Amino acid sequence: MDVQIKALQCVRCGEKYPPHPRATTCLHCREDIDRPGILDLLGEDPSDSPALKEIILHPDRSKGIWAYEDLLPVEPDFPRMTLGEGHTPLLEAPGLASFLGMDSLWLKNETMHPTGSFKDRVAAMVVAKAREAGARTLILVSSGNMANSVAAYGAVAGLETVAIVSPKVSRERLNTIAVYGGKVVRVNGTSSDRLSLCFRAAEQFGWYNANSPHNPYGPHGAKTIPYEVFAQSGGESFDWVISPVGFGCNFVGNWKGFEDLLRLGMIPRIPRLAAVQAEGSPSVVRAFEMGREEGIPGPQDTIAGGISQVVTPNSILALRAIRASEGTAVAVADEEMLAALPLLARKAGLYAEPAAAAALAGLKKLVGQRKVRRSERVLLMISGSGLKDPSSSLPAKDLSFPLIDPSLSELERTIRAG
Repeated sequence: MDVQIKALQCVRCGEKYPPHPRATTCLHCREDIDRPGILDLLGEDPSDSPALKEIILHPDRSKGIWAYEDLLPVEPDFPRMTLGEGHTPLLEAPGLASFLGMDSLWLKNETMHPTGSFKDRVAAMVVAKAREAGARTLILVSSGNMANSVAAYGAVAGLETVAIVSPKVSRERLNTIAVYGGKVVRVNGTSSDRLSLCFRAAEQFGWYNANSPHNPYGPHGAKTIPYEVFAQSGGESFDWVISPVGFGCNFVGNWKGFEDLLRLGMIPRIPRLAAVQAEGSPSVVRAFEMGREEGIPGPQDTIAGGISQVVTPNSILALRAIRASEGTAVAVADEEMLAALPLLARKAGLYAEPAAAAALAGLKKLVGQRKVRRSERVLLMISGSGLKDPSSSLPAKDLSFPLIDPSLSELERTIRAG
């Protein structure tokens, strides 16, 4: 690690703490479990170093995100492990761009990770810090993706994972956690109740709190995305980067990664960052529209579990990222996400989960509102695969599949009937 971490600072009250791998949230700002004081890392800015630039331009893909370890908050002598996370494809989508009337459109395909979502970047970092702390058990609250990732990385690291989930989480998602050996516990009550239980268990039993938004190191796993995008695009800048936002870890990580590139003199400016949320769970969008500095608690009424939160835990940093980049925030309906799913699949060949398809739905709305110009270079973050939970991506009316006899004429008649 070339960039030394000086302290952890509460984004709400400004209290500083010494760096520690078990750090979670501010001790003075814990009264509201939905809006705790998130700790942000304070460190030396990366210098204008030819060595760091070379790492970004020509990473060793075999190391996963640890190809960038000199820019990440890990000790130089501590063992890292990788499942091949990171270095996901950057795809141009001319068919999708043409459909939307845009000159060009690019997709960062995070569905290609070992467990099917960008959370593998975050889990690799969180599990590394857990090992540094000497932890044996990881605990977190999850709608599925982060628990999948933590269970996978924890299993390879020899750590036990306890996943607290809502009773509404689908059986498919629970199965994918359990197959890695994760212990799944469904807990009644609200998301606040589940978070409170997680924090209390971590403190009582000495388990490692692996919640991505409450772990100050998690976003630094996600900040490797801009490094990759810069190299993959040949250093070409994007005008907009559009991402779905639930916990806010990926969104904040992107901001941090682009800030690093700016400080290294590799990009002239940070792209405008657009946060997309569900209309049924729009805490950051409401706060942005009302000029607030922190997410506004609200409902969790959406099919997109990955972006369903009472309030985005990382909302303070997410809102700072939006405003610092002169970006925006937009909410989309469940119907718009479901409409974006087949569009993304048929025009770009990617099968995304509803939360990931929100990025495309958000772009479509922003183009319609003329906030994004059709001539601008836009990058969509496709954060997770629809293969993880196919039932959540079905239209309101189930598809019907015809059954025929092995007859050529019947086959022709059926296909022509549509």
